[in-house]
Amino acid sequence: MKKKPSIRIPSLPLSSPSSSPPSPLSSPRNDVAMELAMGFALPTDLIINILLRLPVKSLGKFKCVSKEWLELITDAHFISMHRELCLSSPNIVLVKKIPLLEEPLMKKCTKVDVCALSFDGVCKNLEFSLYLNDDEKNIEMLPSKWDLICFVSESGFYACNPSTQVMTELPEASCCTSGEVNAGMGYIKERDEYVLVHLFDRSLDIHVDYDIGCEVLRLRDGVDCTWKVVDANCPYVVRGWGVLVENVFYWMIWDEYSQPGDEAIVSFDLEKEEFGTVSPPEGCFDPNGAWSLVELGGRLCLVDNVTRPLTMDIWVLKDIENHKWAREYSIQMNVYTNDMLNFIIPLDYRDGKIVMDAKQESLDCYDVKKKHIKRMDHLIAGEWNWLRLHTESFFSLRSK
Repeated sequence: MKKKPSIRIPSLPLSSPSSSPPSPLSSPRNDVAMELAMGFALPTDLIINILLRLPVKSLGKFKCVSKEWLELITDAHFISMHRELCLSSPNIVLVKKIPLLEEPLMKKCTKVDVCALSFDGVCKNLEFSLYLNDDEKNIEMLPSKWDLICFVSESGFYACNPSTQVMTELPEASCCTSGEVNAGMGYIKERDEYVLVHLFDRSLDIHVDYDIGCEVLRLRDGVDCTWKVVDANCPYVVRGWGVLVENVFYWMIWDEYSQPGDEAIVSFDLEKEEFGTVSPPEGCFDPNGAWSLVELGGRLCLVDNVTRPLTMDIWVLKDIENHKWAREYSIQMNVYTNDMLNFIIPLDYRDGKIVMDAKQESLDCYDVKKKHIKRMDHLIAGEWNWLRLHTESFFSLRSK
């Protein structure tokens, strides 16, 4: 018996203006796909180009149309092309937590509402709810801008793919005696894996300030995962969430940075499983503990909102080995009130613009060349706890 030839998937020009997938819940492309499923004949190349622009949730339904469509949609090349298209047009994900039970001595549950908008705010692409068995006051959301979002609470870590609306509770992490949660999440493209690093205080002696252990979890598509406790201890108490750049996580050290020689940033090398420190920009100080770290365009950046009035200085680590920084961006923040300055967080660098979360009330863009901030507060309505960027993806949180 001859082997059935595989379906040929043509290359699609990713730079074409029409290649950005709007991924709406109901759209003309979805309607066309439904017509195709009902028997309307179109050339295979056109069918593929239509399917590439559909959201993952719709494609999951269209797998059931026929064996040919199942083979096409699950083809590795098709999935890769779909992901590349989606990367060019991410979603805005808005997340809100709502307590469901307030009676004393009863188990509390929290409803987590997730809403995804297209980047231009034209379409509402997703809207669904998750439920976590924990007090809403204990639930936090780690920074992310990829396929997955991650929540952490006293009960543990949870990963969710908004595209498939599937959430899973990750394996139990080590207990932290201080009750604080310090972690970091990042994506390594070369290995197509997510990495979670959890720092946990295991000191039981009241005479010992801290004994901070470290464990790592690697999350791959459709593969079971476990935590690995590393031998190295974190030498400092940290603040904020960890930031992953070139296989190294970075955190701000909790102590204030008020004089030369003080330590400001702690690092953890995933390959060597070793901790280190990074000196901040020379001549800059952070006595109020207001600095934060972000990753923009694959580079580690230090954000300073307080040194200069109504100015956000973004320092870029140019030379990792010698700890050399350069103040690459100085953004005039006159469009904001003073009480908002500490709540504006750079999320990403895209097409010459720095995308910023303005207190979960607006997604704003700073044009680097024009030195102008465009506010997009009309896109967001409601009291949201978190704002993230998200890319449509088939990433599976279940074992295959």
